[in-house]
Amino acid sequence: MIRFALHGETGLPVDTGVPIAPYTTLKIGGPADFFMKAPNGESLGRILTTAENLALPVLVLGGGSNVVVSDRGFRGLAIKVETPTNLRNRGTVIYEDGQEVLIEVEPGCQTAGIARWTAHLGLSGLDWACGIPGTLGGAIAGNAGAYDGDMKAVVRAVTFWSPGRAGTGLPASRVCTVSGSEMAFGYRSSRLKSPGSGVVLGAELRLGRTSPAELLQRIDRFEASRRTRQPTERSCGSVFRNPPGKFAGQLIEQAGLKGHRIGDAQISLLHGNYIVNRGTATARDIISLIKAVRERVLLDTDIFLETEVMLTGDWSTDGDPLDPDDTREAASRVTLKATPVTDAVRSPLGERNG
Repeated sequence: MIRFALHGETGLPVDTGVPIAPYTTLKIGGPADFFMKAPNGESLGRILTTAENLALPVLVLGGGSNVVVSDRGFRGLAIKVETPTNLRNRGTVIYEDGQEVLIEVEPGCQTAGIARWTAHLGLSGLDWACGIPGTLGGAIAGNAGAYDGDMKAVVRAVTFWSPGRAGTGLPASRVCTVSGSEMAFGYRSSRLKSPGSGVVLGAELRLGRTSPAELLQRIDRFEASRRTRQPTERSCGSVFRNPPGKFAGQLIEQAGLKGHRIGDAQISLLHGNYIVNRGTATARDIISLIKAVRERVLLDTDIFLETEVMLTGDWSTDGDPLDPDDTREAASRVTLKATPVTDAVRSPLGERNG
């Protein structure tokens, strides 16, 4: 009945029991009860409103980075935001003068693709994003950034779907447009970062003008730098947020955890803040490794690492898979202080970044 209702209200195909793993950068995740593809922001909004009317939990996947999906999958509707190929790496110029250009982008546009497209046009402001995985919807919600640039600096306006809130007198759901200053951008966060806060449907970006040759040279330098310090294996991007005044990757490397492995999940040999899937890693492997890292760093430095990656899906038999109290309790045991984490590969520190 739910499948027919989703199709009837949206006019889009609905599949059942679709594995989520192929749609994530980690290639991990069990099946979703229902699965749909949204080709643009307008259709994404319709799907979300229909799911809300059906009281159906949703998981929105752009590029599938920055997420770990349970091995048991997702009990609800997984939505893949999939912009058509001819629009995936480009936006639409809606205004320009001698100083700036405004472009309109879909949530499913590839962040790195848009960065290269704008560079070729001589539009500055996104060259830092040449190696950012995933789509612009997720990049905006998480205020993605690198090389001293971030989304906050270029976002002029964001259109997003906002869920209903009981007792507020507001409609069940609504589409809102706010300015960049109203997005509450912070370090890898915004008003849309937390689950249930809303979903990006589109955005306007304000860019400057620079010569294409200069921008493409910057991109080449950034990409060369990334190749030397970030893994090419399957990963979800940075796992932990940088603590104030510190770098999570540096703390993990100082703890001797580069190369530490649980199952096929491994701390990258290039960068301590990346966990890679060496082949057949499970979500449980990833979670176990995150816990081991947290315990060791907490013991060594008294710093509790907060996760940047989002956990989602059916964890019903695990309770809260990353309960902070569990980590602190485990790290307080005297036996752990005398027992180093096994299989650690101790290597020199890499570049100091998150």
